[in-house]
Amino acid sequence: MEKVELIFIPSPLMGHAGQAVELARLFVQRFRHLTITVLVMKLPGDPIGTDYTDSLTNDNRIKFLHFPSMDPGLFQDCPTVGFLADAVINHHKPIIKELVATRVNGSDRACRLGALVVDMFCTPMIDVAKEFNLPSYVFFTSNAAFLGIMFHFQTLQDDHGHDVTRLAQSGTELLVPGYASPVPPSVLPYLFWHKDQWSKRFIRYARKYKEARGIIINTFLELERHALQSYDDKTPPIYTVGPLLKPEKPSSNDEVLKWLKSQPKSSVLLLCFGSRGWFEAEQVREIAVAIEKSGYRFIWSLRRPPSEDGDGFPRDYTDYNEVLPNGFLERTTERGKVVGWVPQTEILADVATGGFVSHCGWNSVLESLWYGVPVATWPMYGEQQLDAFQMVKDLGLAVEICLDYNQMNKNKRQVSAEDIERGIREVMDGNSVVRAEMKKMQAVSRTALEEGGSSFASLTSLVDDIMQLS
Repeated sequence: MEKVELIFIPSPLMGHAGQAVELARLFVQRFRHLTITVLVMKLPGDPIGTDYTDSLTNDNRIKFLHFPSMDPGLFQDCPTVGFLADAVINHHKPIIKELVATRVNGSDRACRLGALVVDMFCTPMIDVAKEFNLPSYVFFTSNAAFLGIMFHFQTLQDDHGHDVTRLAQSGTELLVPGYASPVPPSVLPYLFWHKDQWSKRFIRYARKYKEARGIIINTFLELERHALQSYDDKTPPIYTVGPLLKPEKPSSNDEVLKWLKSQPKSSVLLLCFGSRGWFEAEQVREIAVAIEKSGYRFIWSLRRPPSEDGDGFPRDYTDYNEVLPNGFLERTTERGKVVGWVPQTEILADVATGGFVSHCGWNSVLESLWYGVPVATWPMYGEQQLDAFQMVKDLGLAVEICLDYNQMNKNKRQVSAEDIERGIREVMDGNSVVRAEMKKMQAVSRTALEEGGSSFASLTSLVDDIMQLS
């Protein structure tokens, strides 16, 4: 069979790069005639993401091309991490165009360049593919329901003249095709009600997705059947290939993992809020009070807010006592660990972990499903409010601490210790319906990737589509 190369172009955001690598691994494991080149862009000022992408090692048929970090001075006008990522991607467009040209026009025809697989935020690269008459496939690293609401709002604005940002701030629940339950405006993420985020970023992504030959989603049919059946005939073919878990970077926190392995089964609560998750000191104290009152064992990833003149990324504390209640560390020293960055996947995989207070990033949701660990929702940024809403209201796979918390909202409410403690007790309940449903979905998630499973079949269909273009 003809040898075919695919070029993967992930976003420089950490969770996106990891998922792209897992998709590449899946391709080369299943299909011996494919090779993958992953183009790795880096976000200035992001130490976690940079360390992570540098840790990705070469596979026999997966090559990594690491672009050097760009001068942060080029991006001083970027108001958020999302705009920064977009600017970095656009700066790389001519570089990647030149690279693709060498592949297409080179003398070595032993391995044909078959397609570009571009991240959901790398849509300028669809234009590069078109220029060289190559097919492009969007890799959508969030879920099918969120893709559906992006298309729904894009249609409302482009075809019906609605101002989506005003719609998102209304007091009326919205009927959105991808969600089984009416969606309250309070759980719509910042990107829908902030004019610049919507008009300069997300509606542009949605429009470009429709120019791709297909859309690959990190989900599986049995989890999001309702959302997957909601797309209209203007949507390119959809390929569900998940759940794909991003590879963990090498762990440097052996002490926490060693402690975890000595704990009873399902006895430890993990609190972790993503690489960009942080809280003000007052909210940290409410969490601490709730943890202590609950009495459960815990691992808490606690990080310092970014500085006002910094790059938007949280940092680790040098002394947790500056934000925790007096004596908290001493009183909980036998039953808990407060740490900075944690190897989340390794912790969720351990049988001692019994519950997960999560920001509900899609990577984290899939990891909790894969390991059967029930979730208590605390969304922070991005599309996480909708992820949390879907998990609690549509799927019944999570308990609610809050659904509408938004780090970008300067007027966000403080979540009380009482609400946090209630959520902790619910997620750690060994006999809860949510725990039982999560265990069922764990089995389904693994079957989806096996031969005969829904994601296995979808991936095969995707590769067939790529090969027929030769």
